[in-house]
Amino acid sequence: MRRGKIGRFLSGLFFTLVWRLSFWMMSLPAWITLILHFTVGLSLFWFWATLAVWLLSGIFSYLTILFARRCAADKEEEKENKNPYSAGNEYFKKR
Repeated sequence: MRRGKIGRFLSGLFFTLVWRLSFWMMSLPAWITLILHFTVGLSLFWFWATLAVWLLSGIFSYLTILFARRCAADKEEEKENKNPYSAGNEYFKKR
């Protein structure tokens, strides 16, 4: 079964976000602001803002990895082998 580029991107993004959820310690500022909402009366906006920053940083890191992978996938053109001692060189085989 083949998926298109958008399907691969979305499945990778979903995997990255689920994997990022497993590191709950990094989302600790969001949970602290939620606790402060119930105890001190801090606006719920701050919980959603810190949670969004945490998730957007995960999306940004995923996009950075995709960009690096795409840049590393560039192939160089094949060059002529000029080494006379190489096994594939015809000049050396004639002697």
